[in-house]
Amino acid sequence: AGPDCNLGCTYCFYLEKAELFKETTVHRMSDEVLEETIRQVMAQSGKEVSIIWQGGEPTLMGLEFFEKVIKYEQIYGKGKTVGNGLQTNGLLIDEEWAEFLQRYNFLVGLSIDGPQHVHDHYRLTRNGRPSWETVMKSAKLLMQQNVAVNAMCCITNYSAGFAKEI
Repeated sequence: AGPDCNLGCTYCFYLEKAELFKETTVHRMSDEVLEETIRQVMAQSGKEVSIIWQGGEPTLMGLEFFEKVIKYEQIYGKGKTVGNGLQTNGLLIDEEWAEFLQRYNFLVGLSIDGPQHVHDHYRLTRNGRPSWETVMKSAKLLMQQNVAVNAMCCITNYSAGFAKEI
């Protein structure tokens, strides 16, 4: 999904890069590029392969995209141990996503900057609404589904004042 995101975090480095992506408003990897990328990764790797999906918000690609990821990994990764990681802001995580991530053993890095007042200081939706409550619901859902999940926390000038609380 490249620079696409459903948040408008004021500290995001992509915000100042928006001018570079004016031609289209939606950026998606084609199926052909996805398949060829995975084919080449598998052909050039050892017995263990780790693929991390991040940048913008990868869940914007949709669950169907990641189902294709698994299909191509299975086709081209025969005999290899393949691990997937997903770095997400958590806004689109629902039961279907959580079940998929658990079934295929994804390691999920969930972006949460700390308690509500710290997280919502910068991590706002595109229309300026706080995101902490949605992220916390996603965190609980992922943990209930036994998804391997960790916190991805940005340290900012604001959050630095609350290190003990975080």
